Amino acid sequence: MKRRLPLGTLLLLKVILVEGCGYQEEQPAPQTTEVETPPLAAAAVIDKAHNLLNVRQPEEAERILREALEVAPNHAQLNNLLGAALVELSNFAEAEDRFRRAAELDPTLADPLARLGWLLYEKQGKAMEAKALLQQSLKLDPDHERARYTLGLVHQREGELDSAAVIYASLLERIPSAEAHRQLGLTYLQQGNLKRAQKSLQEAARWSPYDPQTLVGLGQAMARQGKADSARLILKGAERIRQEEEELRPLRDAATRHPNRPQSHFNLGVAYARMGRLKLAQQAYGRALETDPSYGRAYKGLGTLAMSVGELEQAEILFVEALARDSTLATAHNNLGLIYHARGRHAKAVAQFEAAARDASKQAPLWANLARAYRDLGQAEQARRAAAKALAIDSTFHGAREILGDAYFLDGALEKALENWRRTAEKTPSDTALAAKIERAERALESRPR
Repeated sequence: MKRRLPLGTLLLLKVILVEGCGYQEEQPAPQTTEVETPPLAAAAVIDKAHNLLNVRQPEEAERILREALEVAPNHAQLNNLLGAALVELSNFAEAEDRFRRAAELDPTLADPLARLGWLLYEKQGKAMEAKALLQQSLKLDPDHERARYTLGLVHQREGELDSAAVIYASLLERIPSAEAHRQLGLTYLQQGNLKRAQKSLQEAARWSPYDPQTLVGLGQAMARQGKADSARLILKGAERIRQEEEELRPLRDAATRHPNRPQSHFNLGVAYARMGRLKLAQQAYGRALETDPSYGRAYKGLGTLAMSVGELEQAEILFVEALARDSTLATAHNNLGLIYHARGRHAKAVAQFEAAARDASKQAPLWANLARAYRDLGQAEQARRAAAKALAIDSTFHGAREILGDAYFLDGALEKALENWRRTAEKTPSDTALAAKIERAERALESRPR
């Protein structure tokens, strides 16, 4: 079935070309009632600190928060966010002090209690105190996702599985998420409730198909139900995804730490595309264009995605856009040439393949594509030259050798055509089309007067 890119790349193009940057920053957190700095200044610091923490820049977040707290030492949210930054910097002792100070300054805030509860359990193993703080946080804000999720984790790790399952289920009723589905499924798995575990983990995988922990749990649930073949496939997929996630981690980190560098987003998109994660690849290329609407490689990446799912008209538009911004993109030239060639526009294909081969002259497939286009134009000599260049780079390139044979056949040099075709056939014995060409040439050769 023909797949379509889900976000509509043409719409993305229109937004970028007409409206410019469409990035929406996170909204500032609400202020507390006790504010010693001017309200707008505090809100701006809170907003910036949130963004810095989101892009994993805790050092800078710490700096601006400490500066703000010099003016307003009794601002609860500033203390809370400084605690969050200090956790990222592994300064757990001061982080604890900041969370306690924030909760003291504004007893109506749920977040400092939730963060403090996590810290006390994760770093000090204080389960009872952590649970009390998390329950208090939820009394203040029943929809606080961090508090409810962390409370479930504490119960689960402490072996209180019934309580953990109830909390995760209540979280899913309020704020559905892949993580909550996964943890509920893993809790059911620990309880031996295999059917419920399978159902919850399948739902988690639907929400987040690239989480190896979810897939490992699902594989275990299937195996324990006697579904060995399905379990093997799932666990094999989990291991592949685990390896991919290891490769993706530094690329994601670069895109997070350097959100204004289009190259960081583009590199992440390339990795996603290679792994078959097309929607994520498209999103990454889109973020590159939000950062720099003139970044030609991102248009090329989007064009390659469109081409991979058969949307050739859309791909053509994107490759043209890419080359308008960077005429040295060999892949864009080559893929645009392939589109023209598929539509029988061989002269235009030749121009694109020539540009591709000029910009990446050491890539044998580009010369082979050029040779194929010349062959289909009936220009045997040019086809031979291009095929010979491909074979000079890679003498095992069977496709280029077959095209070389085609070019000789066009010139009536049947012996040389057969020589190249037969060499190719030795490596590709199942190629029936090639076998038919050889048979036709042999008959033609036999019918020649001697």
